[in-house]
Amino acid sequence: MRDSLRSATGQGDLEDEIVAALPELSKKQREIARFILDNKGFVAFASAHDVATRTNTSAATVVRFCQAVGYEGYPHLQAAIRRGFPRSMTTVQRLEERLASPIPEGDVLAQVFASDMDNVKRMIELIDPETFEAAVTEMCQVAGILVVGEGLSAPLALFFALSLKVMGFPVQAVTTGGVPLSLELSALKPSDLLIGISFWRYYRETVEAMHWAKEVGSKRIAMTDSEVSPLAQLADYVFVAATDGVAHSISPIAFVSLINAFVAALSFRRPKQTLAALRRVDAARASKLLEE
Repeated sequence: MRDSLRSATGQGDLEDEIVAALPELSKKQREIARFILDNKGFVAFASAHDVATRTNTSAATVVRFCQAVGYEGYPHLQAAIRRGFPRSMTTVQRLEERLASPIPEGDVLAQVFASDMDNVKRMIELIDPETFEAAVTEMCQVAGILVVGEGLSAPLALFFALSLKVMGFPVQAVTTGGVPLSLELSALKPSDLLIGISFWRYYRETVEAMHWAKEVGSKRIAMTDSEVSPLAQLADYVFVAATDGVAHSISPIAFVSLINAFVAALSFRRPKQTLAALRRVDAARASKLLEE
């Protein structure tokens, strides 16, 4: 094994790493190496199990191969492949990759659930607990929070903002660009926090919102799908989630889990404020029911 393992943020060319490690690889690992170099598009969005199936090996062998060529695990090797792409795959390209090894009709439900669980597991490996705790601390200290997410990210932004509002946080959500976003950004102060959510095809106005927040001195959290995404380059705290889907689709499940983690951590960090806010919500709801 190499002297040091690379993380998802490691530098270096994947092909050079594999070639340098070839003398130390077993026969099966060399077969995996050839497959990965010839099928980067597939490997970038396939699970370790998928690669094992295509190479007639096991998922454990695939993971050991990744470590043998200098990566901490399969997700980190995948991240290296994706960083080499000039841009994200289109929906057509994703579907073409999936159709190359079609799923039996009766297995679709299990495959979708398995893929989502794999996304969450990969995020656990990639997330930095210290960064997460620092972001939680920041959220407890800021004067106001603005959550921005457009397109596929809009439901996540609304879910996150509503969860925070119920807990008593001063938060607003914007899911479109134009005037609504401009109004919220115009009120952004250095004591505020902007949370930008965007993945796959990054929305220009979400990226511009992060630029604006940086200019005014606001803290910034990015929830995205790549460490080289435009949002990641502008954020103080970056959280990367896997979004692999079974067909052409993008899965937001890992982001939902991340949001749930933030909500749980914030509840434990400020229990009195959270309980007081929840009681106010219950009281307001009870009063409304009596009026009806």
